[in-house]
Amino acid sequence: MTRVTTSVNRGRLSGYVLIITGALGLLASAMLTIDRIKLLQDPLFRPGCSIDGVLSCGSIMESKQGAVFGFPNPLLGIAAFSVVIVTGVLVSGGVPLPRWYWTGLAIGSLAGLALIVFLIHASLFDIHALCLWCMLVWSIMPIVLATAVSGALGERATQQVNQLLAGLVLLWYIVVIALIATQFWDYWSSRF
Repeated sequence: MTRVTTSVNRGRLSGYVLIITGALGLLASAMLTIDRIKLLQDPLFRPGCSIDGVLSCGSIMESKQGAVFGFPNPLLGIAAFSVVIVTGVLVSGGVPLPRWYWTGLAIGSLAGLALIVFLIHASLFDIHALCLWCMLVWSIMPIVLATAVSGALGERATQQVNQLLAGLVLLWYIVVIALIATQFWDYWSSRF
């Protein structure tokens, strides 16, 4: 009985994590999409997250990397994070999802993270700007992936496996923060 209760509670916690991360990702994607539409309507429009030359969503949106597949990247986020939210609602409601579904979510999340790695590289080394909404997505995607992998593993996701996944998420944050800090060291040092 205790093992079943623990499994259900862990599942519900995963559901809540997916709802929160999905909602944050959907918010970021929606805000970027709205600003991109406004920018298309008025080339002089300045997105609210364009603060200066470095913190500049506009320069990211207008770059070729802002539309990797020929349409604005945030449209992918709107679709993908909607799936994440629905998954979270189902899981937190106690609906058991089949392993194939979790595996599909993990594969989709891994593909999304691969795209984000490309976009981080482009942002830091090609465009030389940071997008605040994009960085929000950078921060939640590894959590979505780790949660999906844990769900795909099901009962095989032991405490050690979950600790490894948490460690990989922490490593992601350390690497991304270090890259941002070093690439924009002059900017940050002039601010603080």
